[in-house]
Amino acid sequence: MRFLARQNSPSPIRLAISLSFLLWVNGAFLSAKDWDVYKLDGREYVSDENVAKFYQFERFAKQDADRIFKHPSLVMTWKIGSESIYVNNIKFNLSFPVIENGGMAMLSTVDLAKLVDPVVRPSYIRKPILFDTVVLDAGHGAHDTGAKGAYGREKDYTLDMVLRLEKELQARGFTTLLTRRDDVFLTLGQRVEIANGQKNAIFISIHFNSSGAKTANGIETYALAPQGTSSTDGSSPWNSLLTGNIRDAENIALATAVHAHVISELKSVDRGIKRARFNVLRGINKPAILFEGGFVTNPTEAKLINDPEHRQRSAVAIADAVVRFKTAVGKK
Repeated sequence: MRFLARQNSPSPIRLAISLSFLLWVNGAFLSAKDWDVYKLDGREYVSDENVAKFYQFERFAKQDADRIFKHPSLVMTWKIGSESIYVNNIKFNLSFPVIENGGMAMLSTVDLAKLVDPVVRPSYIRKPILFDTVVLDAGHGAHDTGAKGAYGREKDYTLDMVLRLEKELQARGFTTLLTRRDDVFLTLGQRVEIANGQKNAIFISIHFNSSGAKTANGIETYALAPQGTSSTDGSSPWNSLLTGNIRDAENIALATAVHAHVISELKSVDRGIKRARFNVLRGINKPAILFEGGFVTNPTEAKLINDPEHRQRSAVAIADAVVRFKTAVGKK
């Protein structure tokens, strides 16, 4: 628990200007007057009690290091010292760990604004994009084979998935645009350019994973890391605002919709919703995610990925999730 060694302030500091700006970037209607902000080791936090009160959870419980927040249809859990939280049993990787202060569990204001709020109440995202088009990006292509497994290559699986997903989305009334529909090579910059040239759209990049450890398995979904935070891999914080960061709230809401529904439908291992600065996400000017549909290097999972029926089920789940996302951000 890297922030426990020193606590700079035992009492909350009202930082209305700072927090108002942060939550404005998030695009949610969170008033600074509703939050007591604690500055600890140079970073701003809010307490478990403040979160429970603001979101009017019907039940809030403390059990040693655990914190449990309950609504009839939503359960959120934190653990002091953890770098992740769970919402309805779906894992979310935080930008900063949950820390302890004065017997309270503290969540960074970055994670409050850029994760918890758009996940708990996506309909409050400020001016969400009104989209009718989904840009689908099949990872890799041509000489760039991507991950290789015992049954096949990533570039072939991603293209097959995208073609299946295109049909499912069109059946649900969406227009689709594919960055590639053949075995061709595109640079990451070309993929971004295609996506940014399309108005009223969201972007989904499809990939499959690999690992030197054959036991590695499960599904993970990435959104762009917020300004001033590290990627999930623990790299140094990035303080510059990227084009993709203008859609931070929608990015995490889209990632949540897709990841949660796929995990639920496929009963896959949940590796979490993560943050990274992949080049294909950095320059996107619309809501965007990168979906990793399992490990081709895991013998059991590779066999599953190689099954056309499994890829079809994945495509159906993602298409249904896009409908859910559009419904969620479009309601107040």
